Amino acid sequence: MNPIKNLIIPVDEDLNSTIKLNPYFPFLLSRDDLSEYVGGFVNWHKQTAVEISIVLEGSIHVTVLEREETMEVGDGFLILPGRLHTLKPHKDAKVVKYFTFIFEPVLLTGFKGSFFEHTFYLPVLSKKETFHKFNIQDTWTHPIFEQMKWVYDHETENSPAFQLNVQRIVQDIWIILWNNLLSKEEEGNRKHHNSRVLKMIEYLHTNYSSKFSLSDMATHCNVSRGECCRYFKKMMHMTISDYLMEYRVSSAVELLQSTDLAISEISESMGFSSQSYFIESFKKKMKLSPLAYRKLLRGTSNGNGLY
Repeated sequence: MNPIKNLIIPVDEDLNSTIKLNPYFPFLLSRDDLSEYVGGFVNWHKQTAVEISIVLEGSIHVTVLEREETMEVGDGFLILPGRLHTLKPHKDAKVVKYFTFIFEPVLLTGFKGSFFEHTFYLPVLSKKETFHKFNIQDTWTHPIFEQMKWVYDHETENSPAFQLNVQRIVQDIWIILWNNLLSKEEEGNRKHHNSRVLKMIEYLHTNYSSKFSLSDMATHCNVSRGECCRYFKKMMHMTISDYLMEYRVSSAVELLQSTDLAISEISESMGFSSQSYFIESFKKKMKLSPLAYRKLLRGTSNGNGLY
């Protein structure tokens, strides 16, 4: 069996990624395999960086508040800063691999208040769409794929000339996306949706270890029980109970690796009604019992961060 890498995107209480890029050259090319992440998926998060990805193998579900798309090999997608999102394999995909350009907007704009920022970047943040997809079969996308592949093939150079080329390529790609996608979208009200669903998630993260009460959560969020369930599922494409289970199991994985707590203690601290239910739920998500998973984790030297 392959060693478990146990990757997870580190986030703060508002689900903002805490990963920091190099301030002198805020660009990262990330090569990802979903099987290396806890639970086989990228946990919910948002970031200050722009992400542009290309699917290399398998098919992947990309969920960004209120919208879900299945991306196949040869598909590309753009996720803007501040968009809460998660990535999961399609149910039939055994292997999912993709690579991503992750970069801070300054690489596009040059400096705060620039013409580029006001004309081609800030207007995009106010658009209705949560993310954008494109495909290599479209003629206008060919330069995007060619330039991203160049960076993919030359990443190891990491020279000043390479960095200059990356900045030029990022800006070229953005202009192509602007002309064909970004300038055509409608204005939206993203901030309202973000704040409302984040309030629901904050309640779950604060109360996951105690007996869950849907009524208390609805009261906390100033909505009815029914609206609480409907809205959460509409925005997150999963039920409250499914999200809560996912979060509890992911939190249990961290304790299995970083502590010597007994399985019964972890079960209780995660809010499970019984140890047997915890083991059953964990096994359903992780394909191994908590004890077997801990033994496998302890047999590897990898930490539980992205880097």
